[in-house]
Amino acid sequence: MAEEILRMTNITKRFAGITALDRVEFSCNKGEVHILAGENGAGKSTILKILAGIHQADEGEIYFHGKKVTIKSPEHSQKMGIAMVFQELTLVGEMTVAENVYLNQEPVNALGMIDKKKIHEEIEKAMDKYGIHVDPDALVSTLPVAKQQMVEILKILVRDPELIILDEPTSALAKKEVVQLYQIIHNLLDNGKTIIFISHRLEELFELGDRITVFKDGHYVGTRDMKEMNEDELIKMMVGRSLTNIFPPPVCEPDYSKVVFEAKNLTDNDGKLKDVSFQVFKGEVLGIAGLQGHGQTELLNAISGLYPLTKGEIIVNGKTEKIKSASQAIQCGVALVPADRKRQGLMLELSNRHNLAVSSMKKRMNGPFIDQKAETSFAEDMVKRLSIKLGGLELPVSSLSGGNQQKIVLGKELATEPKVILFDEPTRGIDVEAKREFYQIMHELAAQGVAVIMNSSDMMEVIGMSSRVIVMYEGRISGTLQKEELSEELIMQFGMGMKKERTKEETEG
Repeated sequence: MAEEILRMTNITKRFAGITALDRVEFSCNKGEVHILAGENGAGKSTILKILAGIHQADEGEIYFHGKKVTIKSPEHSQKMGIAMVFQELTLVGEMTVAENVYLNQEPVNALGMIDKKKIHEEIEKAMDKYGIHVDPDALVSTLPVAKQQMVEILKILVRDPELIILDEPTSALAKKEVVQLYQIIHNLLDNGKTIIFISHRLEELFELGDRITVFKDGHYVGTRDMKEMNEDELIKMMVGRSLTNIFPPPVCEPDYSKVVFEAKNLTDNDGKLKDVSFQVFKGEVLGIAGLQGHGQTELLNAISGLYPLTKGEIIVNGKTEKIKSASQAIQCGVALVPADRKRQGLMLELSNRHNLAVSSMKKRMNGPFIDQKAETSFAEDMVKRLSIKLGGLELPVSSLSGGNQQKIVLGKELATEPKVILFDEPTRGIDVEAKREFYQIMHELAAQGVAVIMNSSDMMEVIGMSSRVIVMYEGRISGTLQKEELSEELIMQFGMGMKKERTKEETEG
């Protein structure tokens, strides 16, 4: 019989009168990967933060190795052998990899000085053991997000924890790094570790999980063996109904006689964008695909005024626009829902109301003053329109789940009444039902004549949502694919430079 390492019973937690967890159960066995699943706002992060010592439960009991414990702080949790890798990076950009990994636990030599030699030896040993390869002397701020995620994992591995919590660890990783993370997890299991794993990518749950526990609206739904489940059964447990197809049908067919947006020869100084040209037609969702780092994000940032171009034209509804800044982009009707909602899309400590209203604030100004009544009314309407779950308009946006934070970002941009809306990894880290809501909104915007452009590293999302797809390789469009010819294999061939962009005649033929 499996050895139970952790049991949490009747755990209840309330925030500002909102019950985040209502007498939930959770347990895991030594040496397993236990999936914790549920929609955003289901209570997953709350129970794991209780386990990590960040929050304390209002009611309930925790048993670790059969002994009842009270986890008083993150330091206490770590000393017990529990470590959590957060979805949001906690690294200090101005410090090196080695300094981040050993922050607040630096070994010292006989003279009381930080033993840098020992730090490097221990880091090299851990990197070799788990297959993580990062320059220990590199500044974290110079590393791509995928490498920073690996540093975050390395930071907890040098502490040699027994129970490891991974909260959306693959959300910012390309396919190659995801495979590497899988190998790290298998290495951890071989060394007797136990993993609690959160992901909204269903294929990962079935690839890695031994057992799964599902929460819904702060309640415990059940625990099952993964080998006894299929995707439809899992989704039904999470959302209360079957979702045989999470991609809703388009509201209308694209009208390829009406161009609503055009980019011509977009080029930058750094070689990230090289003569990129494409059109978006009324009623379509244009997908952007390709391997990570081939100019997709730079393209969206350039259109939205965040990334400088050396040449090129941006044409909105037949009018050439000069966009040199984000404010100019908003004036021209261009809105961006960025990939990193916490750093680029939100002001985390400000209220939900303020975050929703900030981009369209001028619409509710009376001279130099904001019409507070109008702003509150606007925010209430947007909350209702997007079905945002929140405890109150005046609570900080940091109090919301990831999916509801993403809805705040979307609401903020929709309030500007955009003619062009750019989605960069729009459903990263949000649950199945919230994804479907986002997809429906995209189709509705396209039907209204808004140019909808979506960059996503989720291949099935690109295929499921797009009317057409442009594939990028080394800063250029390597292929343009119609709906009927979309496949993972063909997208990968263009994304790896194995095929080249066809002529207009070939594409239409």
